[in-house]
Amino acid sequence: MLCFFLGNFETVSIKMAKEQNISLNPSKISGNCGRLMCCLKYEQEVYEEKLSRLPKIGAIVKTSEGTGEVAAVETLKEVIRVKYQDGEDFYFKKHEAKEVVVIKDAVVDDDKLDVENAEDLEELRKLEKMERDDKKNTTQEDI
Repeated sequence: MLCFFLGNFETVSIKMAKEQNISLNPSKISGNCGRLMCCLKYEQEVYEEKLSRLPKIGAIVKTSEGTGEVAAVETLKEVIRVKYQDGEDFYFKKHEAKEVVVIKDAVVDDDKLDVENAEDLEELRKLEKMERDDKKNTTQEDI
C-alpha cells in the first residue's frame, strides 16, 4: 500500500503492532516504502479505546461458567477466551466482554515484546528509529 496521498506521516511504533496483535516480524509490518506500516497509526486509537475496557491476558474473571483466567482477547470483536479448571483438566470458552466481570486484572509489561528472534527485534528497532528521525527532520523543516 503506497501512501503518497498523505502529507504528514505520523510516527509509528512497535508497541502499536503489539497492541494490534500483529506478528512482530519486520517483513509483515513493513510497507512498500521499507518503513513500519503507517496504517497502524490510523487504527491505533480504536485499539487503545477497546483495550482500555477489556481485561488483559492473565486476568481472573467471573462468567456464567464460573471463575477463570483470560487466555486470549479478540480486541475488535470484544470477545474474551477464558481458561477454566475442572479438577486436573482445563477447558476454554469464549465470552463477549460485556458478559465478563473482572475480579483481578493482570499486570502487563508493555516493554516485553514477543519477537521470534533477536535479529527481527533489531530490525524492528531500526525501523522505529527511522520513523522517529524522519518525524524530527520533518518538524525541523517546517520551522
